[in-house]
This record gives sequence, structure tokens and C-alpha cells, in this order.
Amino acid sequence: MPAKNADPVAHRQPARRSPSRAARKRELLEQLEQQRIDIMVEGLRLERAAEPLDRGWQKIARYKTPLMLAGSGLAYRVVRKSGPFVRIGRRALAAYMLVRNIKRLGRLRR
Repeated sequence: MPAKNADPVAHRQPARRSPSRAARKRELLEQLEQQRIDIMVEGLRLERAAEPLDRGWQKIARYKTPLMLAGSGLAYRVVRKSGPFVRIGRRALAAYMLVRNIKRLGRLRR
């Protein structure tokens, strides 16, 4: 036990010095470099994982012009002669409503 007149701070362990500004800067630069390397590696992994999707998209993109032409031709036909499409639409709506009502009746009986 220290003497009464002893300096209370003297028996404590010496405080750790904080790193110098240059040492801290060096640590931060090393962390930054490691983060850049990690980002580069993850970017390469992402590119490899996305290759099948990119190939599929390129295959679809080849047919963009023919699909646009076919779509515009179909749109023109719908606008000019909408009779068959309206008839099909009405029948589809009636079939949907019939199925919905049958499901509703099935729930009521339970």
C-alpha cells in the first residue's frame, strides 16, 4: 500500500501512447489498400457469376428487331380489326368470372 503522501498517479501503470500521426496514416492507407483489393476480387466474382445471364441476354437481344416488328404488326392488327380480340377477351373474362363464382360457392358449402 502506498504511503499517505505518495503521488496517487505514480502507482498506476503508464498510459499507452497513441500511435503517431504517421503510424496512423500508414495503418489507414493499408486498410484502404486491402479494401480496394477486396472490392476488385468481389467484382471479378460477380462478373463470373453473371456470365450465364449475360450470355442469355445477348441471345435474346439478337431477336430484338424481329420481335419489335412482330409486336408492331400485331398491335396494328388489333387496332384495325379488333373484333376477334374483343370476342376472345369477353370469353376469357366470362371464364374467369365463372371459375371465381364456382370457387366462391365451394367455400360457402363447407
